[in-house]
Amino acid sequence: MVLLGALLAAGTADAAREGTLYYVNDFDGADACGGSDLSWGDDTVGYLEDKLDDWGFDSVYYHGNRWLDFEDVSDADENVNGEDEVSSRGIDSADIGMMYSHGGKNCSGSHYSSVKMGDNDGASCTLLYSSSAAGNDSWWGDTDLNAMIIDTCSSAQWCVWNNSAYFHADGNFATFLGFHGLSYDSRKHTNNFEDFVDNSRYNGLGDNWVDELTRRPIGSNNDECAVAIIFEDSSSDADFTFDYMGFDDWKTPGSHSTSYYYYINGCDPDGGNAL
Repeated sequence: MVLLGALLAAGTADAAREGTLYYVNDFDGADACGGSDLSWGDDTVGYLEDKLDDWGFDSVYYHGNRWLDFEDVSDADENVNGEDEVSSRGIDSADIGMMYSHGGKNCSGSHYSSVKMGDNDGASCTLLYSSSAAGNDSWWGDTDLNAMIIDTCSSAQWCVWNNSAYFHADGNFATFLGFHGLSYDSRKHTNNFEDFVDNSRYNGLGDNWVDELTRRPIGSNNDECAVAIIFEDSSSDADFTFDYMGFDDWKTPGSHSTSYYYYINGCDPDGGNAL
């Protein structure tokens, strides 16, 4: 059973259909950010790239490893190095965005989630999206972004969401997909992601994500707990977006003052409390 929580915030899209997608498998070598290598980022993100191409998107930009740097995904208004609005590589310049990498979270003080970059460009190896205006590096939707997938550990952590840390959003940005707790770099994960993409062209973007990417059996403490965060005015509007928004059929939120957190009850991951 998919459940949701609601949270109030503290405090014109381009007609072309575009995607900007990033993965990092290689964290070693000169100018890399360090860390254990991953294996399945190319396959996972590459599958979405192929599908967006097949569906006739006007442009799909696909970048790997050291192509993912802080400037491309941080917001120009939040950070002096931000270039997220730059066409062809800025994450917010597209309608569909995705990052596959290592992730983390902080659940005390300034609550945040983070994504590790592929390249140390002199700005930062870590993107923070957080509850602190001073520490936040992103602002999604102020250019063209409708949906964002962050395929990392702790990318949509309950404790972070519950402390109003995912409200740096605007414009047409309606759907944020991620994980509470650990996510797994594996063939099974990639297979599940492919099923999610196949089933979500015109609807079910949130619903299929939670259903396909949550690892069974529910209740054992090594589950992957997929989460969808929907921005809308009311639970009924959020439910509609959760069920009926697709990669190729976007929904526009009435506002970003409230978000709704969708998950499967009882999911108990490594790296997070049971939901």
